[in-house]
Amino acid sequence: MPSPSERPRQSRGSAFKAAYVSAMLNAALMAMQIVIGLFAHSDGLVADGIHTLSDLAADGVVIAVLFLGAATASGRRAAPRDGSFPASLASLFIGVLLIGTAGDMLWHCIGPAAILTVSATVRASALIVALFVMFAKEALFRYMRAEAHRTHSSILLASAWHARLDAFSALVATLGIIGSMAGLPMLDHVAAGVIGLMILRMGYSNCWTALKDLSTRPLGNTAGQ
Repeated sequence: MPSPSERPRQSRGSAFKAAYVSAMLNAALMAMQIVIGLFAHSDGLVADGIHTLSDLAADGVVIAVLFLGAATASGRRAAPRDGSFPASLASLFIGVLLIGTAGDMLWHCIGPAAILTVSATVRASALIVALFVMFAKEALFRYMRAEAHRTHSSILLASAWHARLDAFSALVATLGIIGSMAGLPMLDHVAAGVIGLMILRMGYSNCWTALKDLSTRPLGNTAGQ
């Protein structure tokens, strides 16, 4: 049984492991979604792949925040009284990233290129990948939520719920692909737009929460007294 002094180190190690697992899985899923989405003529799957790309960037921010926390602990520096300051900055960065991603995605859905891609027939491989991504994201959510509760990591818990939303967006992509294969190719394009709106809403929520938290925080708490 670990001693009280070893428990924080083990918790940080478990949090790092969960963040790395999320990053590696998102990298693999992103490549699969975009490549197969382009090959199978599925706008919905490509849009979900772009969403996963933003998730990969968010994983990088999570790892960076955990690394800074570990460096502070190992250096025996006094931790800030409000340790959520780095998490707030990370949440703000992720929100801006998501808004930019959503804007590009929605432009693709309503821009000139949209008319040319509606007539393409979605192939069955897109449906297989979308279903796989949906179950993989749900499994990732359950794993990261358990690790977040075990390590008491708020940023890991936020990342876990992000994975749950990803599973829902994969479901939207799946329904769009099924509709396209059933003879309604516009539904796959609509699914891409819906995913874009979901990402936009999530980005706005992240930014609003982070800005509200940062604006109400005394400046002295950000300096790591």
